[in-house]
Amino acid sequence: MNIVNVKLRQREKNKFRKILSTKKSIYDSKQNLINSSCPYTAGATLEEGEWFYVDDADTQPFASDILDHHFESVDFDSFDKKDFDKIDYLFIFADKDIFFQKISKTRLIAKKRINMNGEECKFEESQREIIVNELPDAIFVSSENRLYFRKLESITSIFSGIDQLYREATDEEVDLFLKNDFIAPQNDYCVSSVKTANRKRIALAKKTLDGLNETDRKKIFAYIGEYCPDLKTDKEAFKIGTENEMKMLLFGIEQRFYTTPVGGEKRLANSVISI
Repeated sequence: MNIVNVKLRQREKNKFRKILSTKKSIYDSKQNLINSSCPYTAGATLEEGEWFYVDDADTQPFASDILDHHFESVDFDSFDKKDFDKIDYLFIFADKDIFFQKISKTRLIAKKRINMNGEECKFEESQREIIVNELPDAIFVSSENRLYFRKLESITSIFSGIDQLYREATDEEVDLFLKNDFIAPQNDYCVSSVKTANRKRIALAKKTLDGLNETDRKKIFAYIGEYCPDLKTDKEAFKIGTENEMKMLLFGIEQRFYTTPVGGEKRLANSVISI
């Protein structure tokens, strides 16, 4: 049984509504939708059929009561058509899994149309429809306690705070990062010079460096020096005067540089997924 529910955009606490129940499958099963999966990594690029996931989903800061199973659809009021324009997202209970789809204005249709279903064609005025996508934006698999998704930006309005798991570094964190002894700022490069993309990379790089001992840190810096010789100074530091130079340093900390085994060509990986 598939139970289709919606969350409404409104200030009242009672924001969930039940639309309908059906034995027909709204979405294909998780096994058929997800060919392979990997833990979410900021900047990583997925292949067709691949999904990201976050483990321990129901205990994460972004987890809602829906994931916590604090209530079931029987607790919801029935959907009232007057709230059609307030629909924020769909969530569908399919056995023990929950499928989510963000509903943008393009997914809500209220138009005149000619209905050709059945034996006769008929004109319908102001017919309202919710367009269901071929793929959901997220799937919560309760048996795994895992949330699957393809694009983080597609689910930030569904799971409030999930973007904070992969947040930008604050001004204070950027300032502390620039004060590291392995960085030699150039051309008045400072906190205000660091834009959104590099702030996200700094947050990740800080976490990476915090997990390294002194020996491994030296190996990382030697590795960066090998691939980015123009950044090196005489004092075992890296000259950072532009956003691109900062980006290359941060890519180095995440070990994105590699050399092809055939041809010995040095390359930069656009994204990295652990295997």
